Formats: sequence, structure tokens, C-alpha cells
Amino acid sequence: MTQTTANSAPAFRPAAHQTAQPADRLLHSGNAGLIVARSAQIAPGYGVRAREATRKIVESCNERCAGEATVLAYEEAFGVRDRLHWLIHLPSLEQYGALAAGGDASGLFGGQESATGVWDEMFEPGSVRDTLLIPHRWGIFGTATEAMAQDESVSPVVTDPVRGLPRFEVRPAREQTAMAPDRTLNTATAGVVMRRTVDFDYRFRAEARVFARTVAENMNLNMEGLATVYLYEEMFGRMDRAHFLIHMASLDVMYLLMGLDARTDPDAPRASFVQDWVSMEKGGGAWDRIIVQGSTRDTLFTPQNWS
Repeated sequence: MTQTTANSAPAFRPAAHQTAQPADRLLHSGNAGLIVARSAQIAPGYGVRAREATRKIVESCNERCAGEATVLAYEEAFGVRDRLHWLIHLPSLEQYGALAAGGDASGLFGGQESATGVWDEMFEPGSVRDTLLIPHRWGIFGTATEAMAQDESVSPVVTDPVRGLPRFEVRPAREQTAMAPDRTLNTATAGVVMRRTVDFDYRFRAEARVFARTVAENMNLNMEGLATVYLYEEMFGRMDRAHFLIHMASLDVMYLLMGLDARTDPDAPRASFVQDWVSMEKGGGAWDRIIVQGSTRDTLFTPQNWS
């Protein structure tokens, strides 16, 4: 935890400080084409060594793979003690494959020896989990619109230049918001990041994504520069499980998000929660009908501090 002033709450140092790479060379949640979210539980007695090894490997990977991959490290807060999280940002699945083929992925995705010991020994067996996230884009999983069918410039389907077949073009999450880039936060610039995981009911998968994007943009527009929300799809995992990354300037911004949700004035954005999202042809219903009850989980990350 770093700087404290009389007019601000204590702030965690953003994860961008973990690498010497300039901002225009960093991949993060706003400009990456995919994120590999990795978590692991530190084994008893390895706390200091595991964190030291994390620092060395993150710095090494970011230097070797500058412009091709960015790794940022976080601690889990208010959850499981000594659980570490890494967000590995890449431009595409092609880049993941290229790194793996060239051997550069070993430091990103596999165990290795470090100056502090054998990496695999520092973590509880079976505790390492990888989740692949890609930014949501209109057109995926039933959210195609008439405009997409009529205008190729807004269609997510393009022709693969190598195979000549239709290809879904994933776009960076920063395109999900109308906010100017300098008024948004991401995994490199946020003081804290909350990852919210939610399961959508398959029957209403399109309606759920429209709801999710609407709620996220409501927060972005009302929390300008203080909080930014992006929506991601989980790949190679549970079907229709989505992830919100809620980037906050500091931990106390959570009070502002709670206040936004609790507002009842005529201009309050909470109308998104109470309106019907399901058509009458499907029986009608609000957001609680399109979310699998009990599936929502929040995990708070704080950037590891290199100082």
C-alpha cells in the first residue's frame, strides 16, 4: 500500500509499475485480444520466495515478450490468503500459438527454475487454474443485429486471410465503451481490480449479454475516470459463463459504485435492473430471470507491490 494524503484514501500502486516497458508497449484489459487469468495457492512456508519468484518471472517475461505479451501480478484480497493471480495479456490466439511454438511461452505458462527455487514446489499441487477470457463483441452468441447483416463494416464476421473461411473478429474491450481512453482504467492503471463471474441462463443468452453490456456502460458513464467495467467471455470452460473486470482507481471507489446502485432519483441508472429484458414471447422477465441464481462470484485483486 502506498501514498496517503489528507484528501484521499490509501491507494494501491497500479500494476504498470511492475514492468519497465513504456505504456504504449503494454497490453492490458483494454487493448488485449485475450487474457489468460491464472491463479495459484502458495504452499506453506514459501510466501516470500513465491512472491520474489513472481517478480523475477514477470519482469523477465515482459522484457522478452515486449509488445507480444504483458504479464501483471496480483494478490487476492478478502478471499483466500496467499492466493496469487496473474493476468497474461495477449493480442490473439495466434500470438499464444507463436509463443508456444517458439518456446517463449514456457515462462508464461509453465513451471521453471528461478533464483529462489523450483517454481512448481512453491505452490500447492493442483491449485493452478487457468481461465481464458476474450472481450465480448456484439454478434457473439445470439447478439447479432440487423445492422450487422446489412453493413459489413459493423459485422464481426470477416474472411480469414489464410483459410478463406468466415472468421469472428474479436475486438479489444476498450471498444465496448464510449468513454475516451484517457478517462478509463484497465488492469495496468487501476488501483484494484474486481473480477465478477456470472453464469447466464442458456435460454436467455442473448438477452443476458445485452443486459450485461448495458449495465457495464452505465457504470462507465457515471464513474468517469474512477471505475471502468469491461465484459469478457470465458472460452474452453463453462458455457455461458461471463466475466466482468471492474477496474477501480482505489478501494474506496466501491462506496461510489454502491451509491450508484442505490440511487432512486429520476436520473438514476438503476432502471436497467428493474426493466424487463426478456420478451413476452419468452414469458417476459427482468434480469433475475436471465442470471443463474447463486452463480455470481466476486474476487478482488490488488497489484503486487514491487517496492
